[in-house]
Amino acid sequence: MNDTRFRKALIRLCEQRPELRKKLAAELKRSREPIRKKADEEANYMVVQSLMKLADRSPEILEMIHSEADNLDDWQEHAINLAAEYIDAVYDSLRYRLEHEEEWP
Repeated sequence: MNDTRFRKALIRLCEQRPELRKKLAAELKRSREPIRKKADEEANYMVVQSLMKLADRSPEILEMIHSEADNLDDWQEHAINLAAEYIDAVYDSLRYRLEHEEEWP
């Protein structure tokens, strides 16, 4: 499933189940509070804050574009795609490191 089809399926799901989206958003906010407090104490507090901002704004952007997904400006689509690729690259690298941790010297 490509990104556009996935995005449209996600939008349809949000349309069909608005109560689910509200419950998930509330749960996400509640579950992030300890992370926000801990972020101040961590050495990587800026990374944590940046990831929290992504987590907060991504669903909001999805709602904003709602059925207008095909009407985004080219630069907006490009920026979203770049952000997704960068996050995927970091995720893949960290996942690989965790899975092969015992192999590291």
